[in-house]
Amino acid sequence: MSSPADPEVTAENVAEILKNDTKVKVAGVDVDGILRGKLMKKDKFLSIITEGFGFCSVIFGWDQHDATYYKELAISNKENGYRDLVAVPDLRSFRRIPWENNVPFFLISFLDPDTREPVCACPRGLIKTAAAKAEAAGYRAMAGAEYEFYQFRTPGNHASPEQGASATAAFLQSNPVDALPPVTEGMFGYSITRPLHNQDYYYGIFDACEQFRCDIEGWHTESGPGVYEAVSDMEKVNGSHWD
Repeated sequence: MSSPADPEVTAENVAEILKNDTKVKVAGVDVDGILRGKLMKKDKFLSIITEGFGFCSVIFGWDQHDATYYKELAISNKENGYRDLVAVPDLRSFRRIPWENNVPFFLISFLDPDTREPVCACPRGLIKTAAAKAEAAGYRAMAGAEYEFYQFRTPGNHASPEQGASATAAFLQSNPVDALPPVTEGMFGYSITRPLHNQDYYYGIFDACEQFRCDIEGWHTESGPGVYEAVSDMEKVNGSHWD
């Protein structure tokens, strides 16, 4: 499993670091903030670490349900055949996914196939461009993330055509969102006892994030049924390339 003590992955040492692996997972961020990627054979991955590989631009032309936008974008449309972009793995983003048998994982950035410049619609490319402008002006950009979100218990068994599919997704096909049972009841922010009713899950999230080197700095209930708050570890966010 990767750790902060592991050497930084480079084009020169990546083959050695992955010597005991047979596959690699890669993913980039689309316009909705969703990771889109694939699992590839290790040999294929090693062959594209410098020049990149083709990745369909349609991920910047459709929504989270894979429906293309009514007004198509210049970057991805029928006229250009939803042409491929160049996807280049960021070797510095290396992680192993602890909940997927430690399969190696890399984020990818999307480049224009003609200019090799970051694609304007790529969130990672946009951040890099903005950060470069700030650095050119003598500043260093820093950011952290704080999320407040609802969590629900998995409803009872509901049929789904996909083996192992989320019972929640199947439940919502025929039930309103407010019918989902919250993971905690009532209004009790910063409770140190209510998370213990689901402590395997509660501690499991915290520990898995640490193993994934995407640490949580603070993790607690917020005011509201099933509402939790997670704050990223500022040092880890700003000291890594997990942007």
